[in-house]
Amino acid sequence: MLKLIYHTAVFGPIDLEYSGPAVRAGRSEDNDLVLRHPSVEPQHCLLVFRGEKVLYLPPGHAISSQTDLRSLTGPEFGAGDNIKIGELQFSLAHSARTVALPQIHSQEEKARASEADSATGASKGASPRRYFCAHCRVFIPDAEVKRLGLVGHTKRYLCPKCGRVLDVEPEPPKPSPGRKIWLRHKA
Repeated sequence: MLKLIYHTAVFGPIDLEYSGPAVRAGRSEDNDLVLRHPSVEPQHCLLVFRGEKVLYLPPGHAISSQTDLRSLTGPEFGAGDNIKIGELQFSLAHSARTVALPQIHSQEEKARASEADSATGASKGASPRRYFCAHCRVFIPDAEVKRLGLVGHTKRYLCPKCGRVLDVEPEPPKPSPGRKIWLRHKA
């Protein structure tokens, strides 16, 4: 999710983070973002937060609870871009409250799956490893687990539903090799 940053000379940067997907901006009191500046219209614009992009739409654009945000079109802005509302300058940055997991392509997913198999010791005959989410109280198959961590370092396994750290299902104990018998050669 992105956040708006308003840079002021007196207070420095002010971070504006919204939990909803759409924010109405303008000078009027009934807006989500009230900007008391003569260059801002009473109903100035509609900002639609859509993943890593923000759409800048006209104020009269109607968005209901059934509107598909992916189908909306208009000027798009991303992290690092500047948006002008009237004469006020805002910049966009990533919010510290969210974590974005990149989409994995099919070739990368196959490589990740084989890496996970080699890391967990799974083979073609072995059953895939499962993980348990204590919050959701469900077992999650290995293919659905989100992995987070730096390349070459230990990974954290996250629940795809709630995003919390998962517990690894213990592997079944390996059968003991049995009692060893020492044979002595007769000389």
